[in-house]
Amino acid sequence: MNRQIDKRINTPDASLEQPMIGSTTNVNKDVSMKAVLSHEQREVRYLSPAFHVNTKSNIVYASKKNEAQNEEPLSLDLYEPIGDNNKQRPVFIFIHGGGYKEGSKEDAVDISNKLAERGYVVLSMNYRLKTDPFLNFELTLSDAYEDIADVIGWIYDHAEMYGLDSKKIVIGGDSAGGYLAMNFTNEYLRSDPSLVKPVFAVVDIYGGLLGKTVHENMPPVLIIHGTIDAMIPYRQSLDLKDALEQQGIHHDLFTIEGAGHDYKNVKYIDDVVETITHFLWNVMNGPKSDELPANAGLTAASGDPVSIKLPESFIRNSSVGILRIIVPEGWELAENDVGENVTLLVPAGLTPGNYTVFASMEPDDQKTASVPGYVSHVKVLSPLQESFETYFDDTDQKAKTLISITNQSKHIFNGSLQVTYETKQGNQTFTNELKQLGPGESTAITIPELINGKSMVRGYDASGKLLHSSEDVFHALQIDKPQSNIQIDGDLKEWSSQASFEVEDVKMKDWRGRDDAGATGFLSWDSANLYIALEVTDDEHFQTSSGSEIWSGDGVQFAIGLADENGGNPSEYHELGMAMDNKGRLIKWRWITPQGFNIDDYFETELAITRKEQTTVYEAAIPWNELTLDTTLVKPGLKLKFSLLVNDNDGEGRKGWLEFNSGIGTAKDINAFGDIYLTD
Repeated sequence: MNRQIDKRINTPDASLEQPMIGSTTNVNKDVSMKAVLSHEQREVRYLSPAFHVNTKSNIVYASKKNEAQNEEPLSLDLYEPIGDNNKQRPVFIFIHGGGYKEGSKEDAVDISNKLAERGYVVLSMNYRLKTDPFLNFELTLSDAYEDIADVIGWIYDHAEMYGLDSKKIVIGGDSAGGYLAMNFTNEYLRSDPSLVKPVFAVVDIYGGLLGKTVHENMPPVLIIHGTIDAMIPYRQSLDLKDALEQQGIHHDLFTIEGAGHDYKNVKYIDDVVETITHFLWNVMNGPKSDELPANAGLTAASGDPVSIKLPESFIRNSSVGILRIIVPEGWELAENDVGENVTLLVPAGLTPGNYTVFASMEPDDQKTASVPGYVSHVKVLSPLQESFETYFDDTDQKAKTLISITNQSKHIFNGSLQVTYETKQGNQTFTNELKQLGPGESTAITIPELINGKSMVRGYDASGKLLHSSEDVFHALQIDKPQSNIQIDGDLKEWSSQASFEVEDVKMKDWRGRDDAGATGFLSWDSANLYIALEVTDDEHFQTSSGSEIWSGDGVQFAIGLADENGGNPSEYHELGMAMDNKGRLIKWRWITPQGFNIDDYFETELAITRKEQTTVYEAAIPWNELTLDTTLVKPGLKLKFSLLVNDNDGEGRKGWLEFNSGIGTAKDINAFGDIYLTD
């Protein structure tokens, strides 16, 4: 959440007259300016989540022939702020991902709501998909481009009805949608520039490269990408950044360290939204590139300084202007600012989150014109960062947890770490001293058992002051061999003693509780098979799809990968599914698989699915030779990466899903999977 901001900032020329409480003079001989600091806070349009949201779903914006030559109605969902008295709201067209062959406008529910809460009208659009999009990629793109153009035309036609500003449009999307947003704009600048004239920014979330040379009139571009994206390499966004820079296009690259192909992950979504809204606020209000900051998103640990590089226009007017800065309460100017940067001190112990800094340049005489102001968002980090990794200790044949602690601050850390965590036996607490942990240094702490579920990590300095607090959920299970043979018959009587887990992370619209949809899972193994079972509570069973589309109806998806020899994430894994259609026919499918294995439904498994009243039981025995080419690896101590979700459809389309671990539903990201260990 954006936490603090000046109460009078609605436009960049807002009056900022405040008493001077701090000043700095840059020592660079070419730059000398006085800085005035003030503290204010209030919600600001387009930055703060000030509105509730109203959604108008399934608005048909066009009807086109699809690849089957059938007329296909194309629709969008409109998200608008409630109680917004602005008659012309800027419009954000969001284009979903899915490799041009799957996905839908509903995939953008979270980000659409978050943007609409801040004052944008968001149009999340469907477009024509292809069964094999790369068979004729030129046609795939041209059809999608045409659909995007139709949405822009719809905006013109319905601007007055919905209070849309047809002269202020953002085009953005994720993955394939990011590629389409960027390349559509670049292409239409050549073929029909009048259509994209109102596009004032493009937001590309891991969309990849431009298909053609950057057009000289390309609007400002925000690129968002995770460093460990296995689907679209991060390198492509670095190359795109270079291409934009060479053409002189204003741009910003927001790098999400340690993130895969999943911007919607709860760990990142707020940072993504804050970066987008601050970037857009600046390009809406300061259209000249030399008036815009090089980077609207900054990072600092609490207690550390953060340096803000000033735009060229500020530097050019430094001798005749006053730099005015509005910061959250407790922030101060650092002494001895140098050159073209202003350095702020972030208070120690500040709650981690996203904070806003506003800067403007005002003349100290009546002859010089004022320079439009801009905002920067500062992501404040905790001084400490933890990560969890499980491993199997061969010496005592036990699975354990390794916690890595990194000092993210610029100061030496002395103190202690307290970890409260869940295990099979209940809640446990572990305490360890941290001594002389230098900036950027890491240390590893071993907890002699598996953490499974919620964990709370607290860091205290030497005086006992709490400086770090974080909560996370990580699932790690040990699964045993069955005491008696498991029968794949839809009856779970022999599963009571096996490892179980609750599928309770809800990613579903209008979920009405466990009677609506709930699930308990079971896992077991022997030398021949991996066994999986689920007992699913579902008030309505609906499945009319087949093959690769069974995800859209009731059914189960799960992903399995064998950890590498060091216990790390494998580069490849399997994603499989099972379902029963409305006629009682059983369906299996494999969407993703490593080299050397069959895809589609060409894999061996024993499967049973039964339904009685409002309970559906799934059972499957998957031979190990369908999961690994080297079955000698299957023995006690083997570590698997695992994720599972249960889809729910009550007859009006998929409502969403319940998941155990992440990494399947919102994006394919093995880094979000949990761990499983085979034990005797």
